Amino acid sequence: MKSNRHKKTPALAGDGASGNEISFEEEIVMNKHTEVNEKLNAGAIKGPVTVGCSFTACNSDRQDLFAVRTGVPAEDALSEASCILSELKGQLEFMAMGSDDIPCINAWSFLRAVVSAKAVIDSVQEGLESAR
Repeated sequence: MKSNRHKKTPALAGDGASGNEISFEEEIVMNKHTEVNEKLNAGAIKGPVTVGCSFTACNSDRQDLFAVRTGVPAEDALSEASCILSELKGQLEFMAMGSDDIPCINAWSFLRAVVSAKAVIDSVQEGLESAR
């Protein structure tokens, strides 16, 4: 039967060894440290998060098809909304330089992008208000 007394760990960069051995006791101490840190971080104050927000009615009953999920960090949600709007801005600037009108298919795509970004921003705003 194999002993779990020692485990091989990856060598640290520049230590010249092919691996370091840690004892079973050291592993227990490391696991305990990780467990304590997780408990401490569990009670940490968290920033604002999104609130569930559905959008894009898809049928005659006006049921919303898409939604912003609850609990996404506001910073991440706003970053995604910014990316959506940035892509849209770039496409509109490109089209504005030409003499062609915006094709209907592009107009619908742009509308969907704007609706998505607005839903994210509205969700973050509601999350900020409920955090007060």
